[in-house]
Amino acid sequence: MAQSTNIKQVARQDTIRMLLAIAAQKGWKICQLDVKSAFLNEFLEEEIYVEQHEVTSSNVELIQQFKDDMMQVLEMTDLGEMSYFLGMEVKQNEGDMFISQRKYAKEILKKFNMENCKDMNTPMCQKEKLCKDYGSEQVEEVLYRSLIGCLMYLTTTKPNILYPVSVLSRFMNCAKEFHFKAAKRVLRYVKETLNYGMKFSQSQDFKLQGYSDSDWAGSLDDMKSTSGNCFSFRSGMFSWN
Repeated sequence: MAQSTNIKQVARQDTIRMLLAIAAQKGWKICQLDVKSAFLNEFLEEEIYVEQHEVTSSNVELIQQFKDDMMQVLEMTDLGEMSYFLGMEVKQNEGDMFISQRKYAKEILKKFNMENCKDMNTPMCQKEKLCKDYGSEQVEEVLYRSLIGCLMYLTTTKPNILYPVSVLSRFMNCAKEFHFKAAKRVLRYVKETLNYGMKFSQSQDFKLQGYSDSDWAGSLDDMKSTSGNCFSFRSGMFSWN
């Protein structure tokens, strides 16, 4: 007997950033609609086929016509130009777009009582190597997991903390005081860089570029390598791992 599964499709963050980069390049404005019935959990007996429309256009009249058509079918609210989306603050200017998570970053600092902490200009000590067998006391697992989870979501607009967060996430089940201290250092760096974010602007040479690198057996526990990659249209990175 086969078991049916409901799969909820969600937008990937790098897809959203790519759309913002393209919009900035073409001088488009991004509008936002809120569908009030988007989160209904109703089981459907019939098969549904959906075709994606071209909501993408530089024609203001066509965009408004699309909005009007959609509002006749679904209960929606027109939020105008996008300014806040999935925790990202979006500033749409002439010729560029800037995204950040300043509000979310301040909430994280408050949550872990680090609003008044000393700033750090780097997220991790360059020569620091973390491993499982540090002799310091073990910290509360839930607290450490919560901190790393918050930092992971913050990498949506801060690729500069992605590597230390990736390293620290290896110790979810065996976090020691030393690891927690290293994670708090990332928070100190977040406080130093509250106003940092990603800027997408128009470029004369709008081409896809990608870079990758590896640290070659950088893990002290299993001697595995950590690889990284990033992609941009020369106007700002939109995808990184």
